[in-house]
Amino acid sequence: MFQEYDQIEQKIAEHQAMIEELQEQKAQAERKKEGVIAFDKALVNIAAEYQMEEEELYVARGEEVVEWLVSQLNDEDAPDYVQTLKARVARAMKKGDSPRRGRRTTSAKSGEPKLEVGHYRNPYTGGTLEKKKRNPKQLNQWIEEYGLDEVKAWKI
Repeated sequence: MFQEYDQIEQKIAEHQAMIEELQEQKAQAERKKEGVIAFDKALVNIAAEYQMEEEELYVARGEEVVEWLVSQLNDEDAPDYVQTLKARVARAMKKGDSPRRGRRTTSAKSGEPKLEVGHYRNPYTGGTLEKKKRNPKQLNQWIEEYGLDEVKAWKI
């Protein structure tokens, strides 16, 4: 009985240490978030001070951004937006045209892509949806953005 008590006390101490570590990580993440917000505000202020558009600053830093993105492409632990960008570029290269947002899909009557009835989960956003008879609007958007073959693989 006393041995169980000692084991419980030990587990409590371990969990408290883990809680403290997580609280430190949370504080660090909040500090970084504050830094990002401060950086964004400073960038807007600098652009205004020198009568520049934010876009001009991005163009000026474009090469560094491209080099950074290219360095991230082979990293399996790269952020979701890097994986999304990689998939979009690959699709565009396969199709031979540039990736564009906001393209309208064809209606169901004029040859909407056929997907099996079921549930689909987008691995990039974590969003899920159910397809019954017709493709939901969100599913059509995923097909536009990621391609039919990739969306077919998302069936759960």
